[in-house]
Amino acid sequence: MSGTSPNLSISTCWSSGRHTDGCAMLEELAELGFISVELGHGTRYSLWPGILRAHEQKIIRIDSLHNFCPLPMGFLKPSPNCFEFSDPSPTLRKKAVRHSRETIEHAAFLGAKAVVLHMGSLPLKNPNRTFEKLVGEGRIGSRRYVRSKLAALTEHERLFQERWPWVRECLYELGELATLKNIRLGLECRESVEEIPLESQWPAIFSEMPGVFGYWHDFGHAARKDALAFTNHLAEFKKNAPRLLGCHIHDFTPPRHDHRAPGDGDIDFAPFWPLLQTQPSFVLELSPSVTTDKVESCLKWWKTNGPK
Repeated sequence: MSGTSPNLSISTCWSSGRHTDGCAMLEELAELGFISVELGHGTRYSLWPGILRAHEQKIIRIDSLHNFCPLPMGFLKPSPNCFEFSDPSPTLRKKAVRHSRETIEHAAFLGAKAVVLHMGSLPLKNPNRTFEKLVGEGRIGSRRYVRSKLAALTEHERLFQERWPWVRECLYELGELATLKNIRLGLECRESVEEIPLESQWPAIFSEMPGVFGYWHDFGHAARKDALAFTNHLAEFKKNAPRLLGCHIHDFTPPRHDHRAPGDGDIDFAPFWPLLQTQPSFVLELSPSVTTDKVESCLKWWKTNGPK
């Protein structure tokens, strides 16, 4: 890379909940100094006319969309898992595909480069909150923790083998459309044990996925799983670096406080940058509770601490 940090986009997940006009939402982000955005999965249909107006006026560049975007009718809050490719119901899987196809179509119309996808989840008996509770109690090395972890890993693998064919079928259909529309699809790493995939499953997934699919690394999500001893954050980043399409940038404080401004949590970002093998998109993905002053300071932080 060059001697300056690459562009840092910002996700509208930070601001979409308090705006009623999509154009005003994007104008605010442009005024803060951002030249590009990711339309987040909390983008309501009511914001869409303003977004189209901002696009026509070239107020800010739209580089990526996070599925589902806009939100399916009937959903008024961020709901990226309202329909899942892993759902046992064929009807609900079809809805997941239909709304994902709409997101890809919108991305192509807006001149975006990528759509970020979640792959689904599994009904584990010991979900993430079980392990976060034990970690919060200082019991990460306890017998109960180890037994629960092994049981969760075994159950996840069994259910994954059962449901992966459904997920793969959905992804293949979306991949065909994305190829036609010249849109890349980013498969995002997840923060919860019950979500797809486990980090050990990435190689098998990418062995079946064509080149239109890439890896989307979420720093806060990976750090949450690392804090639960379900992954090694840096090692997993290195393993998936050849397929890296994009990154969500936010910080994390154990056991569950993510989407914090970089520098306000426990993540040391510096060791990751030498592992980059591609030129991915970088998207700041912050909680709506982060202050405007703090968002502005993120751009300064990025210039100093981002990859060069």
